[in-house]
Amino acid sequence: MSTYDAIVVGGGPAGVSSAYTLAKLGRSVLLLDKKSHDRIGDKSCGDALDRSSPEILFKEFGLEPPHGDEVSDELKYMTVATPEGHVKMSAPGYTVDRHVYGQRLLKECEKAGVEVIGSAPVRDVIIEDGFVKGVKYVHKGETIEVRSTVVIDCSGTFAAVRKRLPEGFSEGLNREVPDYHIAASYREIVELKEKDHPYKNEIVLLYKESIPPPGYIWFFTKGPKRLNLGTGWLKSETHLYDKPMKQIYREALDEHYTRDEYEILKTGGGQIPVRPPFDCLTFNGGMVVGDAGCMVDPTTAEGHGPALVTGYFAGKVASESIDRNDVSREGLWEYNVKVMELYGVRNSMSYVALRYLRKLSPDGLQFIIKRGIITENELKDIYDGEENAISFWSMLGKVIKCFPKYGLLWTLKRMVDDVKEIGTYYEQYPSDPSDLKKWREGRDALLKEEL
Repeated sequence: MSTYDAIVVGGGPAGVSSAYTLAKLGRSVLLLDKKSHDRIGDKSCGDALDRSSPEILFKEFGLEPPHGDEVSDELKYMTVATPEGHVKMSAPGYTVDRHVYGQRLLKECEKAGVEVIGSAPVRDVIIEDGFVKGVKYVHKGETIEVRSTVVIDCSGTFAAVRKRLPEGFSEGLNREVPDYHIAASYREIVELKEKDHPYKNEIVLLYKESIPPPGYIWFFTKGPKRLNLGTGWLKSETHLYDKPMKQIYREALDEHYTRDEYEILKTGGGQIPVRPPFDCLTFNGGMVVGDAGCMVDPTTAEGHGPALVTGYFAGKVASESIDRNDVSREGLWEYNVKVMELYGVRNSMSYVALRYLRKLSPDGLQFIIKRGIITENELKDIYDGEENAISFWSMLGKVIKCFPKYGLLWTLKRMVDDVKEIGTYYEQYPSDPSDLKKWREGRDALLKEEL
């Protein structure tokens, strides 16, 4: 039986970032993934990545951001659109080839000393004396046990380690994500046969009446004549519609491109958590990172950048905790604080905005955008999860534009106030684990919902 400083489960961006950080800090690391080695990193998603997230690993360790054939297109803008209007926001980043980029990051991990085993699904966790001490995985038909000081779960929404922890193992860390906190999605990568698309350097979220709220159809540039297209909505609501998601998507897309205008290169689907991060992301002997900890932005569904960043946070904190010989839930607590300072604040605000987008409906959002009731900067603040500076008095200046639909103005004002209030509350996330219960009760009261 092998023993490591850390076992990382999952080789996506969260896993490679965690493993790479730990290895560069001198730790022995085993990375396990259920996919074969040559398919690790490949994932069906929108492929967008903000520019700032990979810069963290570049500044710390010199790990190069996406470049060359890893980049499908450079991004400059994100556009929120309806059929009759749009707001364009600055959003520097890339659309990447997830497989090519992911494979390069995996090779960088191996160069740093990480041992990688593919085709190795984790089937159980080893728990002794109240601590996770390792995992059991299957490889080539054999069940193998490995042990480590820390186990880091980076295995996506359904989390191979997290879901196997005993009930109540760590207060604030849920074993399961319910369907009403998961967005199901369908995606295609297509190549246009003749004329190029108009989305160079741009990703577009198009809200339409034909897409169930708060869903949209997306148009993400993948370079000349290529697009990443898709849609999605809450998994808990799929039974409400009389058509399958793929058909609803196809009918919406037909209004822009008929089926004979493009070739489908790749299809896929996904399950995306759409809620703030779990209230606690650590447990005795480990932590959860990326999608496994619900780091995805609830409104835009962007999870690639958060996975890279939280992987770096996890690697740093885990290494420091190993030095202190304290990998308890409390000994790893700094990781919770780091995540909540960034993605707790940002994604809780985005989550509240998402709830209001459902109330506005595509028709209401179209009215707001078409009339110029909300500005580019205001909308960007909402999508970025930033504190919005719209005051009651500035909202009054929008009344004339909102005539005769004053109910929309009131909904918009409440959204701004509630987004700001929840962000301010997450800024008070406790540095002392003993204060978590009280903090959670206050947060649930604000949301009128138990997370």
